[in-house]
Amino acid sequence: MNPERVAQCALLAMLFELSSSPKPGNVDRCHDFSDIGFHHFLTSAVSAYPVFRKAANGRGSVGSLILEGVEAWQTWFLSSNTHFGSLVLMIPLAIAATKPGELHRELRRVLEKTTVIDAIDFYSAFEKAKARVAEVDSFSLNDRNWQETVQESGKTLLELMRLSSKHDIVAREWSTNYERSFRLAERLVEQISRWGQNDGVVRTFLEALAEVPDSLICAKFGEETAQRVSLRAGEALLDDTLGKAHELDLSLLAEDINPGSTADLIAASLFISLLRGLRF
Repeated sequence: MNPERVAQCALLAMLFELSSSPKPGNVDRCHDFSDIGFHHFLTSAVSAYPVFRKAANGRGSVGSLILEGVEAWQTWFLSSNTHFGSLVLMIPLAIAATKPGELHRELRRVLEKTTVIDAIDFYSAFEKAKARVAEVDSFSLNDRNWQETVQESGKTLLELMRLSSKHDIVAREWSTNYERSFRLAERLVEQISRWGQNDGVVRTFLEALAEVPDSLICAKFGEETAQRVSLRAGEALLDDTLGKAHELDLSLLAEDINPGSTADLIAASLFISLLRGLRF
C-alpha cells in the first residue's frame, strides 16, 4: 500500500476510535476528563501523522518512531498521556503495511527485528508519556535505573514485551503477533456492517472489554475492579439501544475508571481493518 495511504489509515483509526460514543470510561466526543479533553486527543492523533508516514516509508526503527510519536504530541504542549498505547501497537503495523508480503506475516518480521536500542527508546518514550502500567519485579518501566538495566541485559523490545504479556494487553499483542487485534478487526467489519460506524465500534469495544479485563484498570485499581468492569461491559452488550453502555459510561467517569488499554487495542484493530479495505 502507498505510504501516504497507510498514514491516512492510521490517523483515521485513531480518530474513529476517539470519537465513538459511548465508549465507557474514556474521553470521547461527548465528554472530557477533568485534566484532559477531546481536543487534546485530536491534537495528539494529528501530530502522529508525519510519524506514521515516516514509518510507512521505512525510515526509523520501531522504538525511535514510538519515541518520536510521543515527542510530536508534546510539541503541542500536551503533558498528559494520550495515545502511548496506540502508538506502541500501530507503529509496527505502519512499518509492515508497505512490505510486499501479507500484513500479518510482515508484522511478525518487524517485531522480531527489534533490538535493545528499540527497547531503550521505548522506555524513554514511556517515561516522557507518563504512562502507567502494573508494577513488576524485573525490568520495571518505573525503574529509575532502567537505561543501565536494559542496556546490560541486551534484551530486544520484543523480548521485554514477552516478559510483560501476562499483565499488559499491549505487551500481549506484541507477544502473540497481534492475535486479538486481527480477530477484533474482523469483528469490527461485522459489527459496523450491522450497526453502523459508531455503534459498531462501540459494541466491539464492549466485547473486547468484556472478554479481557483492561490492564490500565488493573494497574490503577486492581484486578477485582477490572473484572467487575468487564462483567458490566458484557451486560451492556445485551441492550441493543446502548442505553446500558451510557449508564456504564457515567458510572466509570464518576469513579475515574478508564479502560484505556482496550481503547488502544480497538485503535489498532481499526487500523488493520482500514488497511484491509474497510469503508464506511
